[in-house]
Amino acid sequence: MDVPARLREWVDAGKQVGQRRDLVREGEPIYQRMGVQRTGDVFVAYYFEIPEALMAVEEDALELMERFETLEAALGFLEKSSGSDVLEMTPQKGQKIFHVG
Repeated sequence: MDVPARLREWVDAGKQVGQRRDLVREGEPIYQRMGVQRTGDVFVAYYFEIPEALMAVEEDALELMERFETLEAALGFLEKSSGSDVLEMTPQKGQKIFHVG
């Protein structure tokens, strides 16, 4: 995966990058959030998905958080999990997408 220089710079600077999206999969509206943040020598990737109809009760939510040694591996995980273009993520202002634990 060819990571854009600006995305790498943001992550290497310790910024959390991510995106929130609404999409339709098989006719069902889905809400997604995903993000990456560097902490020490690892990259933490976070992915959350839920059908919009179930958001109030958070039934059937998919929430994943994994640690990777490289930014490319973290982004590859998010791309595979979400089916979305992860290279469009930007720094998050205000409320973060996830908290590194």
